[in-house]
Amino acid sequence: MTASMAFYADGDTTVRLSQYGTTRTPILTLDADGHSLSVSAFNQVPIADHLAFARELATACAEYVTALETYAAAPSDGEEARDGAA
Repeated sequence: MTASMAFYADGDTTVRLSQYGTTRTPILTLDADGHSLSVSAFNQVPIADHLAFARELATACAEYVTALETYAAAPSDGEEARDGAA
């Protein structure tokens, strides 16, 4: 099965990690007005596959932050850095 979705985060979006120690797998949730996204592991897939996915997701998120910082710092039409740039 394949799927596609867009998740537009804004200032009201929350990112939450629910941890349960060693009793069950953690759940990563992004919540916004009217939509949410949850990432969790299920027993049907080996934990090694979940770990590989989580590491790939973490790498992509770190690269996204770097790309967004570069974009935010770049002048927009001859002006100073975009709003909110560090």
